Amino acid sequence: MTVKAVTELSEHMRRVTFHAPELASFALTGPDEYFGLLVANGRDLVMPADDRINVRSSLRAMPEETRPDLRWYTIRAHRPETAEIDVDFVVHGDAGPGTRWARRAVAGDQAGFRAGGSAYRPPSSGAVLLAADETALPALSAILETETRPVQVFVEVPDESYRTDLDAEWVFRGSAEPGAALLKAIQDKALSTVDYGWACGESGLATGVRRHLVKDRGVDRKAIMFSGYWKVGSARM
Repeated sequence: MTVKAVTELSEHMRRVTFHAPELASFALTGPDEYFGLLVANGRDLVMPADDRINVRSSLRAMPEETRPDLRWYTIRAHRPETAEIDVDFVVHGDAGPGTRWARRAVAGDQAGFRAGGSAYRPPSSGAVLLAADETALPALSAILETETRPVQVFVEVPDESYRTDLDAEWVFRGSAEPGAALLKAIQDKALSTVDYGWACGESGLATGVRRHLVKDRGVDRKAIMFSGYWKVGSARM
């Protein structure tokens, strides 16, 4: 893919628009469509020569000096008529290769795309609860654009500067462990029956929300989609 444009959405969010001819025929499978972004910070991009289903295996087979970095991101918008996608990056310094690349991206830069999938599969009716941190805001925003029913939305971010105009119950992490403030907000809320839950963000946040919904609110564990986008103190490829 080639970077077509870069837009500063906020102090902490940067939108990168990509173009590639293959994106004209690409089909989304759900609102929280994710993909593997391959970037080579400071080097020429070399894509894996093989096409194994497991992209991580393809990368491990490459020499370290040419191996690109892989991180997973949400497709925020797809325009097949112009063969473009928008990807919103939460930028937080040089904490990882994805944010390091996104902070410096300019028109003309190259990046690789590896197909992923989607995970949001709510029932056709019933009450939905959505929980996210700042890393899951792009996926959450895309989901809310497709939802027509009332939903309960909880978002935890580091501080007020990360807040967007999403209609949600916002809580601020401060110096606490990721997920602690969000979990308390959900526990303290008098919710109606939850028929489907979606919890994404830091690993402890996602698993904590799922555990609470199953053990304390009796939600069927099969009716909860949860994913740890990142984990405190660990790198994730």
